[in-house]
Amino acid sequence: MAGKRNTKTEAKIKAAFTTLAQSKGFDAMTVSDIARTAGINRGTFYMHYIDKFDLRQQLIDDTIDDLTRILIDNSDEGGQSVTSDGRAICDAFKEDSIAKALHYVKDDFAFFDAISHSGNDMQLYDRLKAVLKRLIIAQAQRFGAEPKTNYNGIPADYAMEILVSAVSSIIWLWIRRGCKETPEQICRIIETNKTTAPIDVLW
Repeated sequence: MAGKRNTKTEAKIKAAFTTLAQSKGFDAMTVSDIARTAGINRGTFYMHYIDKFDLRQQLIDDTIDDLTRILIDNSDEGGQSVTSDGRAICDAFKEDSIAKALHYVKDDFAFFDAISHSGNDMQLYDRLKAVLKRLIIAQAQRFGAEPKTNYNGIPADYAMEILVSAVSSIIWLWIRRGCKETPEQICRIIETNKTTAPIDVLW
């Protein structure tokens, strides 16, 4: 992106992208469509983005940056040390931090809905998982937890994948269902999931 950032212009472009992604789809929209809907000329668009693909990527990058700040920065407020067997590692997902992240998503639901139908939905999902992994690692390092090779017989990398995939999938399903539940309700589901074996959900 060239030129000085203009948040007002970028906000208009993001709003136009969101509207067009929902009304005609990402593949069908053009830069001219985006500029016209945003009330700017094509030259102004190109001062900020290379093309519509660059726009989509930068919007995703900005969103991940925001979610990272919400989750990682808030993880330093209080917290619980991690036990030697790693059970308290789940407390890296502090309920208030998750709630703030979910409110961020709900407040900008139109954009998340647009992205989830733009062909890049799995990138956002995978990057959300990466943020959650960073959160767990940051909490463990903060409290001086020793790295472990396995948890209850499960290799550490698989254990990490199980944990972050569960939380990410709950959040992603919530988005795909239209954020019908409140962030607080989703937080309760995530909290319950921490102590519920997968098989117990079905019986």
